Amino acid sequence: MKPTAGEMAKAHEWVDAKLIRASENFFSFSYGGQSSEKLLASWKLERETSVLSGGIREHCLTYTDVETGLRLKCTATEYSEFPAVEWVLYFKNMGKDATPIMGNILPLDLTLNCKDDPILHYSRGALCSPSDFEPLCRKIGSKTRFQLKAGGGRSSSETLPFFNLELAGEGVVMAIGWTGEWFAGFSRSGDGKLRLQAGMARTHLRLNGGEEIRSSRILLLFWLKDRMRGHNLLRQFILAHHRPSVNGKPLEMPILVTNWGGTPASAHLAKIRSIIAHDLPVEYYWIDAEWFGTGEWWKNAGNWEVKRDLYPEGFKPISEALHQAGRKLLLWFEPERVCEGTPWYSEHADWLLRIKEGDEVYSWPHYTDMADPQWVVAESNRNQIKKGDRLFNLGDPEARRFLTDFISRKISEFGIDCFRHDANIAPLKFWMNADPDDRQGVSEIRYVEGLYSFWSELLKRHPSLIIDNCASGGRRIDLESIGLSTVFSRTDYIGDIVSAQCHTYGLMFWVPLQTGGGLGVNIVEADDYTFRSTWSSGLVFELNVKDDQYGDESIFNEVKRKLNQYLAIQKFFYGDYYPLTQYTQARDAWMAYQLDRPDLGAGLVVILKRPLSSFVEAVFQLNSLEPAAEYETVNLDTGEMSVASGKELMETGLRVRLVKKPDSALILYSKKVNPPQ
Repeated sequence: MKPTAGEMAKAHEWVDAKLIRASENFFSFSYGGQSSEKLLASWKLERETSVLSGGIREHCLTYTDVETGLRLKCTATEYSEFPAVEWVLYFKNMGKDATPIMGNILPLDLTLNCKDDPILHYSRGALCSPSDFEPLCRKIGSKTRFQLKAGGGRSSSETLPFFNLELAGEGVVMAIGWTGEWFAGFSRSGDGKLRLQAGMARTHLRLNGGEEIRSSRILLLFWLKDRMRGHNLLRQFILAHHRPSVNGKPLEMPILVTNWGGTPASAHLAKIRSIIAHDLPVEYYWIDAEWFGTGEWWKNAGNWEVKRDLYPEGFKPISEALHQAGRKLLLWFEPERVCEGTPWYSEHADWLLRIKEGDEVYSWPHYTDMADPQWVVAESNRNQIKKGDRLFNLGDPEARRFLTDFISRKISEFGIDCFRHDANIAPLKFWMNADPDDRQGVSEIRYVEGLYSFWSELLKRHPSLIIDNCASGGRRIDLESIGLSTVFSRTDYIGDIVSAQCHTYGLMFWVPLQTGGGLGVNIVEADDYTFRSTWSSGLVFELNVKDDQYGDESIFNEVKRKLNQYLAIQKFFYGDYYPLTQYTQARDAWMAYQLDRPDLGAGLVVILKRPLSSFVEAVFQLNSLEPAAEYETVNLDTGEMSVASGKELMETGLRVRLVKKPDSALILYSKKVNPPQ
């Protein structure tokens, strides 16, 4: 998807008014009991614009309060190839004495004129439930007021921090970059004006002499006509500007095979040898929790000694076997939670944050039924797994240096290629408890800044490293985190395949790079319908082979067939996304979506017929094709081919017949190129 001239003009018009002429504020805060709207008019204002590589422009607005020495700097980026602008606010006390109280710091506080009732499109977060990432929409009528939030201090626990606001024939995508507790407010007055607000949920603080803080990052991306243009422009924008790099190149999503850390090294090595011998296209060998400490993993975070009964020589034999075959090692850590009784608990007590007595929230292992409504309620705010859990303070520079050095040494010692960073407790109550009344929000700011610094330094020291941002399965997905890390476990929900399809359906509106690692489908037993239900831009699966099956060539030939088929179509997940059916968890429905690559003149239609559906045929109207062009379609399972015009495929539709229950189909289409005359 490429932006139109009209969309680019919309973005530039906004930049001209808000950043170049600075004719009206688009952020707000209170200072010394007064609103920024009143204060900023009397503060000294300096404007500066510079041109960066690729025609990107950076705009800087600097406001200075001469009386108290507070400096506010808004640094904004205007993109040359997308109708997008994003910015961060920085507050610095240039004086020696503490400032008056600042509060309600909102990097986005904007009012729009609306003729009709706007519709807000957004999605649930990841609460380890069947409904994770469910698409939602809400009409914002006159005198409507509501708020959405992260939940527990993890940025995508209750709600994804991505929103698409649909107005009459146009709209704007809004995204928040803050791996902490953000909020977004939407309110409409009686005269129809719509107010958008976003930022940290809680700020009430003084800045000490010389101290500086930053705000959440805000992105606005403008679109015209069709709201799916907004979603697809966002996907392409993220791929272009918020995508991790490996050795200086954009990350290409891998194929990963998952394994439990409580498995002996000998079993891992046997499986690795079989992967190599059969030349399976597996890039990362994933070893999860339970490899450390003296017992169950959830009781031992803070004791990172390798279990020598399982791994007598550590991980080096495993990583060396992988590296010699051109493959890589992923290893799980949970560095932020520290359990009572572990070495870190006693040796680094000064670096550990705690919650107040009575603020404890448990889910697992107190609840074990993920269908229990209380499970979902508790999941967002869970701040204890083992009683007495503490939070390692990434906001403390000395603690962060220790942790960075520790993990960096393990990366080198073990031969780790992907650092799987889990975070299983909600940090919000820890942050709140650490702050005095006149510094509320400071611990969260320093912690989030520390997380970014921790990740950035690891990537700097190890340029070939990638970071798997687990966070209890998909609970730290936001505009900032996705540029440094990738989600290989978008949810921890381990329910049925229908849920996996729904998770893909919802998350692909917003996040192009992801895999469905929570499900753990065994590729040896999975049929095509089941296996395809877990596909996204990356692929995670289990390879559970019994000891007497390692010599069975037919098993590995079938595994290789499935993986090679995925590899052949993986490129389409980097394209534009169009759902072709409504979202539903019903087991008697079909779910289908289209992945379009305009740059290739081709695309893929994925069709999944669920087990209770009695229908044998369906018709799907495709999107974004050239009406006058001819397209060749081929069913990748049957080889059946046909030719139709783009107009026919978009208006009459693509007819698909599936007889089995359940069933699936992959339909590849490509634009025919007429030979030169």
